[in-house]
Amino acid sequence: MRTLLAALLMVLPAAAQDFKLHSFSRQQLTNVYYSEGANAGDFNGDGKPDVVYGPYWYEGPDFKVKHELYPAKPQNKEGYADNFFNWIHDFNGDGRNDVMTVGFPGKPGYVYENPGKDGLDKLWKRHEILKSVSNESPQFLNLVGDATPELVCTSNGQFGYASFEPKKGLEPWTFHAISVLPAPKPFGHGLGAGDINGDGLPDIIISGGWFEQPKEKADSVRWEFHEAKFTTAYGGAEMYAYDVDGDGLNDVITSDAAHDFGLAWYKQSKKDGKVSFTRQLIMGNKPSDNPFGVVFSELHSVALVDLDGDGLKDIVTGKTYYSHHKGSPMWDAGAVVYWFKLERTTKGVEWIPHKLDGEAGIGRQISIVDVNGDKLPDIVVGGMVGAHVLTHKVESVSKEKYDAAQPKRMAFAPPKSIRGPQSVIDAKTGRVADALEGEEMRILKTMAGKAGVQKMAGFKADNWSGGAQLFWSGGRKGESLTLEFESKAGTFDLVAVMTMANDYAIVQFAVDDKPLGKPIDFYHPEVVTSGLQSLGKLELKEGSHHLTLTITGANPAAAPKYMVGLDYLLLKPTK
Repeated sequence: MRTLLAALLMVLPAAAQDFKLHSFSRQQLTNVYYSEGANAGDFNGDGKPDVVYGPYWYEGPDFKVKHELYPAKPQNKEGYADNFFNWIHDFNGDGRNDVMTVGFPGKPGYVYENPGKDGLDKLWKRHEILKSVSNESPQFLNLVGDATPELVCTSNGQFGYASFEPKKGLEPWTFHAISVLPAPKPFGHGLGAGDINGDGLPDIIISGGWFEQPKEKADSVRWEFHEAKFTTAYGGAEMYAYDVDGDGLNDVITSDAAHDFGLAWYKQSKKDGKVSFTRQLIMGNKPSDNPFGVVFSELHSVALVDLDGDGLKDIVTGKTYYSHHKGSPMWDAGAVVYWFKLERTTKGVEWIPHKLDGEAGIGRQISIVDVNGDKLPDIVVGGMVGAHVLTHKVESVSKEKYDAAQPKRMAFAPPKSIRGPQSVIDAKTGRVADALEGEEMRILKTMAGKAGVQKMAGFKADNWSGGAQLFWSGGRKGESLTLEFESKAGTFDLVAVMTMANDYAIVQFAVDDKPLGKPIDFYHPEVVTSGLQSLGKLELKEGSHHLTLTITGANPAAAPKYMVGLDYLLLKPTK
C-alpha cells in the first residue's frame, strides 16, 4: 500500500512562478528484519529494476513477487543481522547482475551468482570473495580508475580496498592495505572516498583524517596519511568529499556518531599550502542546534545525491532505528528519513531539512536508485523495521501550496537561569557547614543508569562543597534515583544545591514519597552549581528518610542526556 508521506518543495530557476512539489510515497516490501541494507538493479533482464533485501529479491516494478537468493531466516532484532550491505554488479561478465553482500563486521564478503532466467527460482551460488570485511561503512565504488569498482573497507586491522580482475569477480579478491596506521578491528565507524586535495584522484577518508592516493602504484604502496578531525565523537557513517560552499575546495560531509547525534560538514581551507578543516554543524543533539529545530539520533548511513535536480548535491539520511537497541539516546523516537537540501546563499550555506518519511527509517545502507525509470532518484532502505522503497514524484503547485509546505524556522529564546544564592564554603574544610553531602549519601534505588561519586575539581566555573557530587547518568524521562539521609525530629526548610549543565535534566523532588514543589530545570550552558534551591518545608521524625529525584524531561535547548548531579542538602530548622 502506497501512502503519501511528505511534501517537499523547490523553485526551479528556469521559471520564477514554476513551483515544484517533491513528494515521496512509501511502499513496504516486508516488515521482517533480514538485513541492514537494501539495493536495486535488474536481475531478470526485463529492463526494470528489482530490489534486493538480504535473502530476497523482489521483482520490479511492483515488488510483489519475491525470490530467495539464499535460505531466508528472520534475524534477531535484539542482536544483529548476518547481512549488512547489498551491492549489484555483473561480477563475472556474463551480462547478468549479481549481488555482493557484506555481513556483520569481520565476517566474509560474498558474491551471489545470478543463475539466469531459467534458474531465478532457485538459490544462487555463493562465492566467498574476501575472508574478512570490517568497518561499518564500507563503500563499493571506482577508487583507482581501473575497469572495475573496488570495495573500500578495512580488513585484519588495516585500512584499504579490495579489488578483482574484470570478469573474475567470483574468484577471491585481493585486499590492498594502504595504511601503516592500524584500523579498528573488526568494527569502526566513518569511512569514505573522495578527492580531498583536488588532484583528480579519490582519497580514502576516515574519521581521523585522510589517506592521499598516490599518483602511481596505488595498489602496492602505503598511502600518505593526513591527520584531521572529522568527528566530535567516534565516527559516523559514509564520508564524502564535496565542494559544499562553491569555493573550489572539496569539503567533507558525514555524521558524527553512528549511534548518537550529529551531522556536519567540514569546511576545507588552505593557507600557505597548509590544509585545515573547520566543523560546520548541520544538526546536533538538541533542537536549538538546527535552525528548524530538527533533531534525531542514530545517523548510521548518509547518502549524497542531487535529489531535486538543481545541480547541488543534497544529504539523505535518517534514523537507523534500534541500531544499538535501547542503548542509543532517543532510541524509541520515530524511524524517520530526511532530505537536507543544500542551498548556497549570499549569507552562506544552508541545509534545509525536509522529512521524507516517518516509518521506513534507514539501516546501515541507503541506496539511491531510479526504480521506475522516470529519471528521478528514489530511495531504497532496509533495517530493523523491514524493507521499503520511497518513490519520488514531482508536481507543479501553486505558490500557496509551496509556502505551506516549507519547513519553518524556529526561534529559540535562551532559557532563564534559576540559580539561587551561592554556597558559602569553609576555606579550611572545603565544605558547607552542616551539609549532607550528596556523594556521601547511601543509594537506595536507581531505576536506570548508574550513580556514583564524581570529582568536580576540573570544572573551573564554580565550586562544589567537598569538591565532589553525586552524579547520576543514563537515566531517562520518568525514571528516578532514591537516596537515604538522616534527620533529627523537627520542621525544616529543605534546601538542595545541584549541578547545572547543558545536558542536565528537569527534576522533581520528593521526600518519603511526598512531592516537593514543582520540577526544577537544571539546564545551563556551563557546568555550574544551581545555588541554594528551596524545595519546601517539611516535618520530619528522627531517623532515616529517603529523597527521590525523578527525571521529568529536559530543557528544549539541552542535549537530551538527562544527567543529574547533587552537591549537597541542607536541613534548615524553621521557627
